[in-house]
Amino acid sequence: MNITLNTPKKIVLQEEKSKTVSTLTVSRVVDLPKQKMVRCFCEEISEPITLWEGAAYDAIGQWTDADVEVRLTELYNS
Repeated sequence: MNITLNTPKKIVLQEEKSKTVSTLTVSRVVDLPKQKMVRCFCEEISEPITLWEGAAYDAIGQWTDADVEVRLTELYNS
């Protein structure tokens, strides 16, 4: 049986979880050159954070710990 809706509806498949933190503790950073992606793992967040991917990955080149700190600041202080 198919039911056609008048307009498309957004269906939440997994409830959003949130947490308030004042610091991020980086446990590891992984460079995935084949996927053109750098991911960061923080103790406070259960999912990895994508720092750079695609064209941004190419543009960052050889990133440093300081670049990771700047990027996390850009992502979470905006």
